Amino acid sequence: MNQRRIFLLSALIFIVTAWFSEGFYQWDEHFQVFEFAGLKLGSTDKASLPWEYECQMRPAIQPLIVYSIQKACWFIGINDPFFISFLLRLLAAAVSFLSIYLLFKLYFKTFSQYKLQHAFLLLSFLLWFSVFNSVRFSSESFAGRIFIIGFTLFLMKDKQRPVDYFTTGIFLALAFIIRYQTAFMLAGFAAWMIFIHKTGLRKFAIFCLAIILVFLTGVLIDRWFYGEWTLTTWNYFHQNIVLDKASGFGKNPWWFYFEYIFMNSLPPFSLIYILAVMIYIIYKPKDLITWTIVPFLVVHFIIAHKEIRFLFPIIGFLPFMIVTSTEVILKKTGNQLLENKAVKIFVKAFWYTNLILLGIMIFKPADSHISIYKKLFYNYPGPTILYYIEDHPFNRVTAVNLNYYKRKNLVIEHIDSISRIVQKENTTTLYTTNKPLLPSNSPFKATLIYSSYPDWIKRFNINHWIDRTYFWYIYEIK
Repeated sequence: MNQRRIFLLSALIFIVTAWFSEGFYQWDEHFQVFEFAGLKLGSTDKASLPWEYECQMRPAIQPLIVYSIQKACWFIGINDPFFISFLLRLLAAAVSFLSIYLLFKLYFKTFSQYKLQHAFLLLSFLLWFSVFNSVRFSSESFAGRIFIIGFTLFLMKDKQRPVDYFTTGIFLALAFIIRYQTAFMLAGFAAWMIFIHKTGLRKFAIFCLAIILVFLTGVLIDRWFYGEWTLTTWNYFHQNIVLDKASGFGKNPWWFYFEYIFMNSLPPFSLIYILAVMIYIIYKPKDLITWTIVPFLVVHFIIAHKEIRFLFPIIGFLPFMIVTSTEVILKKTGNQLLENKAVKIFVKAFWYTNLILLGIMIFKPADSHISIYKKLFYNYPGPTILYYIEDHPFNRVTAVNLNYYKRKNLVIEHIDSISRIVQKENTTTLYTTNKPLLPSNSPFKATLIYSSYPDWIKRFNINHWIDRTYFWYIYEIK
C-alpha cells in the first residue's frame, strides 16, 4: 500500500478521533490540566481543585498551554470550552503524528522484508489503542510523544553535532517537566550515551545544559501558576514516595501490568504486546530503546500503586518492537513460519480485529458524561438551577467538582426530596435523577430533556434491567 495514502488516512483518522474522543480517559487528564488552567481563567477557585494543588506537586506547563490557547480563542470570540478542548486534543494528535512519522522514517529501512515494512507502517499509524492514546492531552501521552521526537531527531543524524545534543536535551527535558516519571527514560537515554554511544564530555555537558535550562523554565512556569517559588519535582516525590500517598489510591503486585494488558487488550492478541517487549529487550540489550524503557518499566513494577496509563509514555515504541521481535522469531525459526496456516489465520484475525476496534475508538467519547455537560451548556445559556437527590453530575472525584464545562449561571443544589424543588422567576428549573420516572407524588409537570441512552432502548427492558441500570435523566420542570 502506498505510504502517502496511509499518512493521509492516518492524519484524517487522528483529526476525526480528536473530534469525537471528548472528555478524559482518567481524572488527572482533566482535573490536573483543565481545572488547574481554570483557576487562572476564572472558571474555578482554589477550594474546588484537587489536593495536589495545595501540595504544589503538579507541573504547570500543560495548564499554561490550555490557558494560552483559551485566551487566544477568547480574543477571537470563541468561548466554547468543548471546541477549545478539541483544539487541545488536536494539538496532542499533531505532536503524536509527528513522533510516529519520525520514528517510522528512522526505522523503516531496517526491515528487509516487504511484509515487515508493511506491518510496521500499519502498526505505527493505525494500531487501535495507539490512535486513542495519540489524541489524549494527558501528561502521560503528551510527554511520551515529545520524548520520542527528541529520541528520533538524535538518531537520525549519522554524526551528531553539539546542536543535536542540545536539541535532544530540550525535547527530553520538556517531556520530563510535563510528566516527571519520564525521568527514568531520560536517565536510561543518558546512560546509553555514556556507556554505549561513548559520548564525549563536551557534548554530554551540552546535553545536560539543555536539560537544566528547560528545568529552570519549568520552575518559572510553576512560579507563575502557584504564585510563589516552589519545586514541584521535589513536592511530587515527597508526597507520593516519601509520604507514600500514591499507595493510598491502591496497591498492586509487580505482575499487575502483565495481567492487565493481557486481559484488557483482547486476548490472545494481547500476548503480542507483552511478548514483543520481552523479546526486544532480550535480543537488543545494547539498543537505545532498551536502555530507555527498561529503567522506566522496572521502577513502575516496583512502585506499589499501578495504573495502565503510567505506561502510556512508551506506547510509541511498541509498533517497532512488535515488528522487530517478529523479525527475530523469523530468523530463529525460518521464514516458513509465515506460510503456516494457523499463523496466517491468526495474523488475519489480528488485522481484522484491529480494524473493528479502531472503528469503535475513532467515534467513541473518552468520557460518557460529556454529553450531559454539552446538553446543559448548549441548551441552557440563561440562568438555570439543577436540583439533584442521588448524585451530583459534575462531581467526578470525591470532594472535587468539574467546573471547566459548566456555565457560571448554572446553579446546582442538593435536595432530600423532590418536593423541595423551588421554581424561581426568570430561571430554568431542572432536576436530575438516576431513576427512569419521576415519583408518582411529584407536584410538578416535567419534560425529559436528557437520557444517557436513546429512548428506543427501553423497548428491550427485559426483566426490568433498565430499572437496575445506572442511567442519567434530566427533567425540565414546568
